[in-house]
Amino acid sequence: MSAPKLFAPPYTRHHLAIALIVLLEYLQSVMVAFGSHAVSQGVGATPQQFSLAAAGYAAVAVLMILCHRWLVQRLGYRSMLRWSLLAFGAGALLSALAASPAAFIAARMVQALGGAAFFTASRVQIMHYRGPQRLQAMLFLPVGIMLGSGLAPILAALLLALAGWQALFLIMLPLVWLADLVVRSAVPEHEPVENERPDRLHPRGIALLAGGVFLLQFVLERARFELWTRGASLWALGGVACVLLLLYLRHEWRRRVPLVPYRHFASERYLWGMAVYGIGYLVVSGSAYVLPLYMAQGLGMDQLHSGIWLSVTGLLALPFAIFHLMLMVRWPHVRRYLSAGALMLAAAALLLAQVGPDSPPWLLVAGLLLLHSLFMPFFLGTTAAATFSLVDEKVFSHAYQVKNAMREIANAVGLSWGVIIMQQRSMTHAAELPASAPAQLVLQSGQDYFWLLALLALVLATFLRLQRRFV
Repeated sequence: MSAPKLFAPPYTRHHLAIALIVLLEYLQSVMVAFGSHAVSQGVGATPQQFSLAAAGYAAVAVLMILCHRWLVQRLGYRSMLRWSLLAFGAGALLSALAASPAAFIAARMVQALGGAAFFTASRVQIMHYRGPQRLQAMLFLPVGIMLGSGLAPILAALLLALAGWQALFLIMLPLVWLADLVVRSAVPEHEPVENERPDRLHPRGIALLAGGVFLLQFVLERARFELWTRGASLWALGGVACVLLLLYLRHEWRRRVPLVPYRHFASERYLWGMAVYGIGYLVVSGSAYVLPLYMAQGLGMDQLHSGIWLSVTGLLALPFAIFHLMLMVRWPHVRRYLSAGALMLAAAALLLAQVGPDSPPWLLVAGLLLLHSLFMPFFLGTTAAATFSLVDEKVFSHAYQVKNAMREIANAVGLSWGVIIMQQRSMTHAAELPASAPAQLVLQSGQDYFWLLALLALVLATFLRLQRRFV
């Protein structure tokens, strides 16, 4: 397909809905992460309590994601999305009004009730199209993701400077209202692909799933602060969480009409794709924690300038994502794109590991460009194409729900990984150089993180080049 056809009109309000609903989730989540220090101070939360709010959001999101199609089949797609927008907006308002850590944790869990639907819904709506029209509609998913995640840092920095932490949540209310107008007029009530057997929610399966997910998120949250003091207990609780989740999978696998029919899409190709996806999300979430800390405390950049650089490099991912999609249409060499994405990650990490207060600005900019503008589109975009290429359309929504549930868990693991590495390396450097200033410790720990990330990326590139699941 030629480039002119790829960008050919007409585009509709339905295309806008595809971009807008996923933009909401990315915009809010990245703004909250970027402004985490200000939000924590605003609600009087310790780092542990703020971390618990993130864990609560992720746990609720996993449950709601796996129930996504079950809700759609009972409410209709348009109605389910409108209820989700209402919950998301209510959670945003409650977050802005929160005057205590407990109120903020509860508000974020309310927000997760709605926000969990957006990514899956955005992707599934593309299934309404066929042929070249589907490819055109597909463009709007990365547009929403990259506009949301790219605009979030600079928007958060401006809102924090001009209006305070509450504005990070209040800004979502007019956007939710706009999204509701678009969804109400553009999103069909029916599913793109009907399922002759409606999903069935089983109390025992839901109990196992809820227990496993909440316990796993609790373990990941506590590991950021207590891994060195209560490591054995956390490993034991993590093992219990994994057992509960395995029992849930066994329960669903054996059901004739389960909530999620895993056995109908869990092919070897899909599982390998999920593993590669998981690595990608782990890298993205870990780096999303380390980079603002590295830039602000290690390099001494103010919040506004760090927000500008993160936003600019994030927004530049959009043209590269479109370029990547055009390349995939002409030359669908999955393994080459994955290997190239891993090498871009290695190059980005090597550049960022050498950045210091006196280094030339291009070093930081080049590292951010490779990480945000090239690695993410080429690696995650290619993984998406490879993982779902052979999934039957009748179970596509289920397969994508599982992927997004895994994304929430991988994000939590990546965040914990980033926190633990920064803490451990800071303690090591402090012991070696007791007189070091805190900023110097953050700088050295961040550099260690990126050296480790470069090593991981090189190993990953080698593995992806040798594997034969994606060619």
